[in-house]
Amino acid sequence: MHYVPASFLQFEADPAARGSDREEDLQRYSFWPLYLLAGLVGLLLAGDQLIGWINAPAWLAWQKPFGFRLALIGAVLGGARILYQTLDGLFEGKIGADLALTIATLAAIILGEPVVASLVVFIALVGESLEGIVAGRAHRALNQLFELCPKVVHRYRPDQDLEQDLPLAEVEVGDLLTVRPGERVPVDGVIVRGKTEIDQSALTGESWPVSRQEGEQVHAGTLNQLGGIVIQVEKIGGETTFGQIVQLVAEAIQKKSPIERQADRLARLFLPVVLGIAAATLIVWRMRMGYWSAGWMPALSVLVVACPCPLILATPSAVLAAMSWLAKRGVIIKGSEVLERLAHVDTLALDKTGTVTRGELQVTRVHALSGIEEGELLRIAAAAERRSEHLLGRLLVHEAESRGSVLPTPHESQVFPGQGILSQFAENPFGETKEGAGAIVLVGNAGWIEEQSIGLSREVRQELERA
Repeated sequence: MHYVPASFLQFEADPAARGSDREEDLQRYSFWPLYLLAGLVGLLLAGDQLIGWINAPAWLAWQKPFGFRLALIGAVLGGARILYQTLDGLFEGKIGADLALTIATLAAIILGEPVVASLVVFIALVGESLEGIVAGRAHRALNQLFELCPKVVHRYRPDQDLEQDLPLAEVEVGDLLTVRPGERVPVDGVIVRGKTEIDQSALTGESWPVSRQEGEQVHAGTLNQLGGIVIQVEKIGGETTFGQIVQLVAEAIQKKSPIERQADRLARLFLPVVLGIAAATLIVWRMRMGYWSAGWMPALSVLVVACPCPLILATPSAVLAAMSWLAKRGVIIKGSEVLERLAHVDTLALDKTGTVTRGELQVTRVHALSGIEEGELLRIAAAAERRSEHLLGRLLVHEAESRGSVLPTPHESQVFPGQGILSQFAENPFGETKEGAGAIVLVGNAGWIEEQSIGLSREVRQELERA
């Protein structure tokens, strides 16, 4: 109700930012003082009620009209924060629920109802704490995106043929960086040496790796799966595609939806209406009873009951929770306005094949030629991929083992990034051959197979065209 993290706009959407800087950034959004204050007010309120139940001695209680001391202390401590926010908003020309809470709290204290005042303050602090928890989660979701970029990179010096490790923040446009297999690409750049396969699922959601070779682009946050490559830096930090996505998430989290803007407008109209109803209640009771004091409690009740604004509390919390939940799962929505419109969507259009998948590759069919059994063909291919780290290679191994196949381990394997794998077996485990004779198995794309002087039959070519 009181805190919506608009300061997310200042969030440093730069993957090159040092880890310590991000830790300091996270500390700025710490809500522990708020949580402790809410807990303290709750304990004081509970203690106040407990003292009343056990017939506490006189030295533990205030003389009327203030009731028990602990409730008053809680109302004053928690109310001071609300009062500060109210004055801060008034200086900026903003009128909202904070002012209504302040009026209700002060009225309850003046009328000798510190328990009511403390309860109003406690409810407000609990609501604000809930917003803080959700905002903290949203901020941590942004930090998790930063983990997709390495903190240390390998700068390559071709004149000395050496690599130098340095922080990502010190990289400049034009530098040459080495990206080893299994590492994530730290910047946007172009490959100047080597070929590999890149997992771009962090950016595109596509689980199928793409082949990349000299002269082709790679992006920050993607995973280099196979061969080592050297890239020339073209974009760094917030200028990269990855940095722009992080900034998009930050803006989406803080941007208000139409219902939030409507709630703000209602809050500005809410206070005059509530004050008017409270004043009318006081006048009606004065006219009926003949004295003013008869209407103070009913008027106060109007202020207290109307203060906790469910719409203002619930809307930001729901939007923040939804945005952070989606961000953790790789779903990027440009603003809560788009999120709200999803409730009215009745048609969904998808690109590419027009299908929704789980993001996991599966073997759906094994088609064997030349009389070999499908299970044996799968076993041979999986055995060749036994030492491979390629996504498709691991898939074949998993599928063969799940079918109960026993896979021999190749004596030696040579990976050709983006093309295939050549595995040698000391002994041929796939058929009857001369004793001591080994076997060589090639698994890869058709072009690479032909480059190895292995001709493809007409039947094979026809099947490839149908696939």
